[in-house]
Parts: sequence; C-alpha cells; structure tokens
Amino acid sequence: MSAIAGIIRFDGAPIEPGVIEKLTRVMKSRGPDAQTHWVQGSVAMGHCMLRTTPESLEERMPLVSQDKNLVLVWDGRLDNREELQRDLYSAGVVLRDISDAELSLQCYAVWGKDCPKRLLGDFAFAIWDSKKSQLFCARDHVGARPIYYTLNDRFFAFASEDEALPNLPGVSSQPNEERVAYALVQTFDDFDYAHSWLEDVWSLTPAQYMTISIDGTVKKSTYWKLEPREEAQYASDEECQEAFLKVFGEAVRCRMRSKDNISAMMSGGLDSASILAMVKRLPQELVDKQFHTFSTISDDPETCIESQCILSLTGDLGNNAHYVSVPSFTGMLDLQDLIKTGWSNPHPVDSSILLPAMMCLAASRHGHRVMLHGVCGDLTMHVPHRYIAWWLKTGAWKHAWHECQAANRNNTYLQGVSPLLLLLKSIWFAYSPREVKRLVRRLRNLKAPSLLSNSLINRDFAKSLQLVERMQAKEQKAPPTLSDIQRDHIRVLSPPHGIASSLSGYDRVAGRNGVELRDPWGDRRVIEFFLHLPLKYKIRDGWTKYLVRTTFGKDLAPEVRWRLGKEHLGWNYYFRLIDECKDFVSRTLEYGLATVANYVDVRAVREQYVKYCNAKGDAERESIFDAVILALWVK
Repeated sequence: MSAIAGIIRFDGAPIEPGVIEKLTRVMKSRGPDAQTHWVQGSVAMGHCMLRTTPESLEERMPLVSQDKNLVLVWDGRLDNREELQRDLYSAGVVLRDISDAELSLQCYAVWGKDCPKRLLGDFAFAIWDSKKSQLFCARDHVGARPIYYTLNDRFFAFASEDEALPNLPGVSSQPNEERVAYALVQTFDDFDYAHSWLEDVWSLTPAQYMTISIDGTVKKSTYWKLEPREEAQYASDEECQEAFLKVFGEAVRCRMRSKDNISAMMSGGLDSASILAMVKRLPQELVDKQFHTFSTISDDPETCIESQCILSLTGDLGNNAHYVSVPSFTGMLDLQDLIKTGWSNPHPVDSSILLPAMMCLAASRHGHRVMLHGVCGDLTMHVPHRYIAWWLKTGAWKHAWHECQAANRNNTYLQGVSPLLLLLKSIWFAYSPREVKRLVRRLRNLKAPSLLSNSLINRDFAKSLQLVERMQAKEQKAPPTLSDIQRDHIRVLSPPHGIASSLSGYDRVAGRNGVELRDPWGDRRVIEFFLHLPLKYKIRDGWTKYLVRTTFGKDLAPEVRWRLGKEHLGWNYYFRLIDECKDFVSRTLEYGLATVANYVDVRAVREQYVKYCNAKGDAERESIFDAVILALWVK
C-alpha cells in the first residue's frame, strides 16, 4: 500500500507552502520509501510510496502524463495488467513503462470516467485533469483501498487516512457521533457508512468515483455493483471444484506478485488454511522468494484446537513459521510490543483488532511488506442460518429434514440445536405471511429498553440520536425474500458491515507498520463466484464452506478441514493489556472519562471497573477496554 493526498481550492488562490506536506507527513508510515509532491496554482497532490511489486521499483509519484495535462497519485495493485496493456495498445497508446500507475493513467486518458470499470484489483487513485479543470477520484470495486475527503466552500481535500485531514485549517477533529453510538451499541447500524469516524470527513464508498471541478461542483457515481443472476451450473462436484480452483488460484496468484518474500497471517481456520494450500500449489510464484507465516498460538497448544490447527498447517515451514505464544507473549513479540501497540494509536475499531495489528508489526520487523490474510472468507462464503427454509420453499422437504439433522452435528453455528426446533423455525420463516412476521417484530419491540441494556452508552446521548426508535424502525423492515437468497448474500457483503468494513481496519493497522495486506477472499471474482454458487456447494450435510473443505482434501489435515467451532485467541491481547496496565487504566478512568461523559454512562463504567477489580470477569474487562479506548481516542 501507499498513501495519496490532494487539495483543490475553489477561490483560485495558490496552495500555501507546506499544506500538502502536512497530509503526507502524518501518513509516512504507509509509504516510507518516498514522500513526494506536485503543486500548480490552486491544486496540489501528494504521495507516500511503499514499493511492493517489481514494477513499482521505478515508479515516481505524482505521475505526470507526457502532455502535462494529467497528474496521478495512485495507491493500489492491478490484477488484469496484460488485458489492459493489450487494450491500450489497440487504442494506439504508447506506454512509457508497464507500472500499475502508468496503466491506470493511460486508461483514464483513453476512457475517462469509465476507466475504473476496466481496472481489476485493489486501488484508490486521483487524477488532476487540467484540460477539464477537474479532479477525478475513484475507489476499487470492493473497497479494499480507502480514500477519505473533506469538502467545504473553500476547498476539497482527500487522503488515504481520515485522521490526516483535520491537519488542514477549518477541518474539525470532532468525532462523528453516530459512529460513536455504533461503537457503544454495535447492533445499531442505521448510519451513513460514507460518513467517517470524524464529523467533517467522508469516504468514497466501494465502486464509486467522483469529480470535483475548480468551481466547486461535485458529482458522484457508482460504476459497479453486485447483482443477483442465475446460479452457475456444474455437471459434478469435481467440475465445481475445478472452477473454484481456477478463480481462487488466480486471486491468490495475483496477490503473490511481490518484489520481496511473501508472508501470510495464519490462523487455524479454513479461510487462511485454504490460502496456504493454494500458495503451495503455485510453486512457480515462489521462484527466488520465500514464504513465511505469522501466527498466535496458546501457551498450552495441546489443549487449544486453534493452536493445533496452526501447527498442523505451518509445521513443514521450519524457521519460516513465526509464532507468539499467549497469554505469556513470548516468541516473536513481547509484552512491551503489546503495550505500545495497544495504547499508542487508540481507535474504536483498530484497537479491537490487536491480533492482526501485532502480526503486521512482526512481519514488518522481519522485512516483509506483503502479507496475505483471509478476513473476508466468512462474508464471501456466507450462508444464512435460515438456509434450511430455502430447501423447504423449493419443496425439498426430505433434504431439509436431513439438513436439520446434519446441522445439529456439523454446523459451526447450529451445532447442538434440536433438529425438530430447526425444522419448526425453518417452516415459520418459509411459510408465515409477511404481515405476521411484522406483528411478531412489533411485539418484540415492546421490549425496546433491552436494546440498550448491555451497553455503556449514556442514555441521554442515545435519546438525542433517537437510537432506540431508529433501531426499532430498521428491525421492522421486511426480511429478504427466501426466493432471492442471493440478495441476502449481497446485503451481508455490503456496507455497513460488509467486505469494505472488514478490510478498512486491517488496512489502517497494516499501514502503521508499512505492510500491505492482501485478501484473496476479497477478490471481486471470488466474491461473484460464491454469490452465484448453488446452495448445495456452499453448505452440505450441515457443513459450512463445503466446497472449500472438499476441494482441499489432499492439502489439509482432517482436523483443519472438518473443524467445528471458531476458537479465537485474540481476546488474550485485550485482557493481558488491561491486566498489565492497571495503573494506566485506573488513571484514564479517573481523569479521562470526563472527555466522553456525553457519550458513556460514567457511573456504569466505574461499576464495571469495580467488578473487574474484584473478579476480573471477561465481560467486565471487555467493557473497560472499550471505555478506555474511546476516552483515549476522543481525547
């Protein structure tokens, strides 16, 4: 990853010296190789370079076209380079080089605002078009790379990090209160996803571009979206497996394009395991390179299935497999690393993903710039818990009953639930009239206070945002129709909780360590493949991710392929951090809560702290951690 930034003034006045440098300076960790700038009159562009691909070694940013009319800043990786080169040659373009930046610049020169449609990969970029006197900004299809902006009557500015923009005059660093409410009540999601965590900062949403003219005219448009269509048809399981290997293999191969060694954040789950299996099937991509893994395991791996799976996956990598043991924090990272990572950059989202943040730190220390991971796997292979109702709706009652029995044994989320109860719930969802469902929802809403009962949110703050009423209204909306299971999948993949949300926090914590994260499960082609995959390949005999479990039968040990449960070691990071820093936590709660008194119930936080001091319960530690992080971030 790199970082991009830019400013365009609407009053025609020249950009003041040092202003664009303020933006790139605070994003230097994303692009430590070079921070460069271009200024002309009332327009300025900035770039922080992280060189990760062979083609990027000679890149210079901002990139100016031969006729001097276009200036590009680029953060990304293109995966359809050969196709673009061919199309550009056919259009009569003479390429100066074959870097991703040059290809993208020439694509805009030829196809203008239709350029992003032709690009495949992870990207965010901006182009100043002097002929049109306008700035063009675009974000990739799934939102893997960010682009934030602020807009007022004097100027428009953008950056790869939202917290860079308040360095500009007149841009507030006040928090966006709806996002704060979301941090405190995570079932609340009735907010504008495009509005960042800061009041004056917004973001381009996935597959969106915008133009900003020198007179202040701003236009936004969406160039692509996921669409339901007829399910793909396969003559056999083997044919489906071959199709999956083709698309997933290409996604992994594209993400292995690197100038240096390649690493992976390795858990014991199926998503990262399948990436490792695919990497081992692509030895040609590792010529002159080494593959490393970075993992968190338990101090007592014999009693931890997560650790056993990780060791099974990485045991043959020798010294290229790196571990930190928790909760002792011994191995590739230590307790001081945890303390520094945990408190130095507080953020309501980023601080909740300490495990990937620490893995990026470890990878950076070992000289890695590219790290594969699989955070999007659950979303890409999503199957609703009510999937059995779909079989009922299609008349496959015998198969539905079989799935009820199998889900009781094998389903990660439904294991142990009575088959009869599963059947009755499925019948209810499949056949009860929509109006009856709405009536039941209304009756549930009579218990509205319970929506906030487990939250530390200040009730006056919740009331000012009409939080309960908004949550009730959203709850009342009709559920997706069973006849359109693909639309349900699209809803899960989309903001506010979808692919882009999963990737954004990972992007930020990686950027602080100069590491570029790449997720094959977030590849547009892989997402579309699973969206249009018949249900029988997504889940069978109760097993979620059935296609992946069977495709990699020869690559993965049975305990990995047929693992039940989702044991996670990340909680060790928060709990050890809280226990180790009691004095710091105590001081923050004593003096820092005033900063967030408008947002949190101070009395409830202190009661939780007393409970923690007396019993050290997990729930109390989690609440205390959230309150401390929010106070530090707002301050």
